[in-house]
Amino acid sequence: MNRLLTIALLVLVSLGDVAYANPDANWPYIRKTMFGDRAVSANAQSVVEILAPQRAEDASVVPITIRTRMTQTRERYIKSLWLVIDQNPSPFGVRFHLTPDSGRADIETRIRMESSSPVRVVAELNDGSLWMDRKLVFGAGGCSSPSAKGDSALRNLGRMRLTVDEQFANADEPLLAQLRISHPQTTGMGVGNTEEPRYVRQVNVSFADKPILSADLDFTISENPSFRFYFLSPEKGVLRARMEDTENLVMEQTLHVDPTKLRMN
Repeated sequence: MNRLLTIALLVLVSLGDVAYANPDANWPYIRKTMFGDRAVSANAQSVVEILAPQRAEDASVVPITIRTRMTQTRERYIKSLWLVIDQNPSPFGVRFHLTPDSGRADIETRIRMESSSPVRVVAELNDGSLWMDRKLVFGAGGCSSPSAKGDSALRNLGRMRLTVDEQFANADEPLLAQLRISHPQTTGMGVGNTEEPRYVRQVNVSFADKPILSADLDFTISENPSFRFYFLSPEKGVLRARMEDTENLVMEQTLHVDPTKLRMN
C-alpha cells in the first residue's frame, strides 16, 4: 500500500470517526427532509455565521454561538434559525423562531454530539430565502452520557432563571438576556439505560407581551439548557419565559425590566 495512503488511513482511525472521511454524506438527505426542494445557499457570510470549537472538550456540553450579520427590522429580518448536527441520532437540534422585536437574532446555547459531525445553522429570512453556515466539530459520546440524577435534580426540575446583562446594556441597542433551565434532558441512550427520554421541547419568551423568541427542541440541547438572546426594550416591561417538557411539565419565570436603569449613556 502507498505509504502516504497508509498514513492517511491511520489518521482517520486515530480520530475514531469513520464519518470524517465524508462528513457531509448525510446532508443531502437531511436537507431534503427538512426543507424539501427549497434552495439553501451556502454563501451565508452576509447573513449568518456559526461559531463552535474544532474539538469539543466535553461532547455533552458543546458551546455554540449563532452570529447574524443583519439587524432585525420590519422590512427584513431572520424569522427562523435551525441548528442541525448531521451525525447525531436526531440531526434536528433546535428551531428558533424570532421577530423584529428581537432586535438581533444572535443566540448562544450548548449542544450534545454523539460523534464528530458538521454542525450547521440554517437561517430563514422573512422573504423565504434560506442561508447556511457550517463548522466541522470533533467529539463523541455526548448523547449517551448520563444525566444528573438524585433528589436535587428532581427538586429543581424545570426551574428557570432570567437575567439581563447590564455590562452590555448600551443606549438604543437591544438588551442581552439569558435564560437558564434546570432540566436533565434525559436522552434514554447509553448501554443499559432503561430511562425514557425526557427533555424540554418548547420555550417561549416575550417582552411586554410581544413575542421575542420561541424554540422547538429535543435532547440535542445539553443538560440544564441555556440560551443567550437579544430583545428590544424601548420602555419598561415584563420579560416572561415559559417552558414545557415532554412530560407536560410547564414552568414560567418573569423579570421586570426598566431599560432606563440598565442602559449606559
